[in-house]
Amino acid sequence: MADTRLTAEQVRNQSRETLAALPVVQTAMQAALTQLQDYRQALETKYQQPDRLHCLAVVALGFERVLWQAC
Repeated sequence: MADTRLTAEQVRNQSRETLAALPVVQTAMQAALTQLQDYRQALETKYQQPDRLHCLAVVALGFERVLWQAC
């Protein structure tokens, strides 16, 4: 949370949209999505059932909040 310059209480009280708009969160989410794409391809190749595969990119803001995006 030091990267966001917000206290734990401020993070708890912010909306998901407000937190997702923070540059540091956007950077972390983009990195998570990139990593997820690589991992998803490996899983699809291994298990051959892409329709059953549900993938989420997750960014944690300390122990206070978790943001995610489905892929």
